[in-house]
Amino acid sequence: MYAGKVLLFLALAFLLSSCAARLPTYAPDATNPFYTVAVLPFYNATNDVGGAESLRHEFHRRIGRMHYSAMPLKEVDELLYNRMGITLGSQLELTDAVELGRTLGVDALVYGYVLDFDDITTGLYNVKKVRAGFKLVDALTGETIWTGAQGVRSVISGGGKLGAGVSVIKEIGENTDAELFATIKGLEEVEGIGNWQIIRAAPLNKIEEAAMISLGETLLTKAFGVHLWFESNTMLDLAMSGLPAGPGFKRRE
Repeated sequence: MYAGKVLLFLALAFLLSSCAARLPTYAPDATNPFYTVAVLPFYNATNDVGGAESLRHEFHRRIGRMHYSAMPLKEVDELLYNRMGITLGSQLELTDAVELGRTLGVDALVYGYVLDFDDITTGLYNVKKVRAGFKLVDALTGETIWTGAQGVRSVISGGGKLGAGVSVIKEIGENTDAELFATIKGLEEVEGIGNWQIIRAAPLNKIEEAAMISLGETLLTKAFGVHLWFESNTMLDLAMSGLPAGPGFKRRE
């Protein structure tokens, strides 16, 4: 039990220290014609109501640091609701990017698709996972100009070789999502949505110790308001790595 408490403390310390990490800096791209952007409500395919919205807020914060002028989310939501009756990401398929661009008055639109935002504790197999895909769309033409996607997992297995074997089976199962993808309009354009990366793995011999660490970490991170913070931000780091920087000024007519 003592070893489990030590591991739990170290895990929490690692997560909290990660929260203080600074985002990378970007140079503006003067050739980029897209300056004003709207981050639309994300499509949420998970059972977590708040996960998609927290990822949307973080994406909005990050793109605002990349020399784009990002419309405030509250303003986006009010215009979508008052003029089009849209409140959810799943309702965006009722219209198209050109109409959304006219309504919001921006150069480009960000669509997001949140496929996993889970924290599962079984003792034998304990996993925290976040997966999402994004695309930047020209609001004048409807053309997709960038896509990015990534899934990340933190895994704690118990029961020695048995837990490790279950983890391998679960990981293989993560890649059988063709039916889910086919039901989400627009997701077929996003490249790399089947990519997964394990960012933290801790195989333990005792099942109860693995469960205690996983559950304890969940309770503590929720109490500090950083639940799945590490997984979410690592996912965004990877998914957004190819997103071009904005021009830093409005030049498109």
